[in-house]
Amino acid sequence: MNIEELEKIKNKVVLVLGFARSGYKTALVLTKLGVKVVLNASEDLSEDTEALSLEKLGVKIISGGHHLSLLDKIDLIVKNPGIPYNIEIIETAKNKNIPIITEIELTSLLFNNRIIGITGTNGKTTTAKLIYEMLSLKNKKVKLAGNIGFPAIEVAYENGEDTILVTEISSFQLNGTEKFKPYISLITNLGEAHLDYHGSKENYQNIKKRIFKNQDKNDFLVLNIQDKNNYEVEKINANIIYYSSKNDKNADAYVESGWLKYKNTDIFEISKVKLPGQHNLENIINATIVAILENVSIADIQKIVYNFIGVEHRLQYIGDIDGVKYYNDSKATNPVSTLKALSGFERNVILIAGGKDRGINFQELASELHKVKLLICFGESKNILINLAKKNNIKYIEASKVDNAAIIAFKKSENGDTVLLSPACASWDQYKNFEVRGQEFIDTFNKIKNKELN
Repeated sequence: MNIEELEKIKNKVVLVLGFARSGYKTALVLTKLGVKVVLNASEDLSEDTEALSLEKLGVKIISGGHHLSLLDKIDLIVKNPGIPYNIEIIETAKNKNIPIITEIELTSLLFNNRIIGITGTNGKTTTAKLIYEMLSLKNKKVKLAGNIGFPAIEVAYENGEDTILVTEISSFQLNGTEKFKPYISLITNLGEAHLDYHGSKENYQNIKKRIFKNQDKNDFLVLNIQDKNNYEVEKINANIIYYSSKNDKNADAYVESGWLKYKNTDIFEISKVKLPGQHNLENIINATIVAILENVSIADIQKIVYNFIGVEHRLQYIGDIDGVKYYNDSKATNPVSTLKALSGFERNVILIAGGKDRGINFQELASELHKVKLLICFGESKNILINLAKKNNIKYIEASKVDNAAIIAFKKSENGDTVLLSPACASWDQYKNFEVRGQEFIDTFNKIKNKELN
């Protein structure tokens, strides 16, 4: 515990803006540490059991809207990452010079845990899970945290400071950081996403780069060498470790003769990797470099690499019906992610895509559409996807939601086909989150397989 930082915060009134798990855990931990907390959410929390439990601990709950009068006696705002900066209460807070941070920044200020930070446009969850699995074989004091579903402040508070936090970090979280400093950071890739939130590709990518902003010569930054030109490397203070999923010997880690080599040592055999796609090979290499930095043995690295079959909702193989394979890639919330998913297949893909229209151009999918025999579209963006299909002479069908799309895919599929839910869009037009969307696909698959549909 950083006592000096805690004492600073104890002298302030902290507004936790937004609820969900991150807001709830932030308010809970701060209250337990003796900090005066006000929690505000746009939704009605008057009957929420977790909110009521916070009230019993002394948290002041104000729900049903973001009222400007809240700011009168507030010294610090801990903002839910999903709340945009252009709403009135945030704009007013900025004009009042009230500091606005996110929960990951607060965690790094209060706790002294070593943090491994993983960000990037795609591959964060898979990479984080792989790192956790590898490090856990050597060190039991390793925990997953961050955007992967476990608020970092909760994990840090409930575990000792000798616990390593393997932390998946979104651009929304990084946008509220100033002093955040992981000792190992990774940027899996830099694409284009969340333009409705960040305004431009440049803003989005610059926010991603905050992950290494405060690193020094004792820290490490892992980058794909093909992305080197995206960075002003001469201004980076961390030790940069480059990797290549190809035979680029300018990198510290590269592929040669069917093996990943790290500084001339054979680490694992590429042909024994079970996860499909070049992007997953990159995720595995990322994780392997971190494991090597943490002194995990080659034998233990191989044990994980050769047996890892993926994470839920990220190119997750869910089964086979009559020779047709089904994959749940609901976490593909942007076109780059779907492009990477398609790259793992050769042909005969029935692609289910669509969701919230966030102003992103789907044209980049065109390079892999020759593998798609049928595009099933749903959600706000379905008309954009239909136009894309027409331009590329791809057959298409409209669907109402994911369950309907899965049934259509089943009826239209043939032995040897692949049904892939990879939406290329956020879920919020029809679903609470991508997990709910993916679970609907899994549930519908199971109903079809068990012949439970009417």
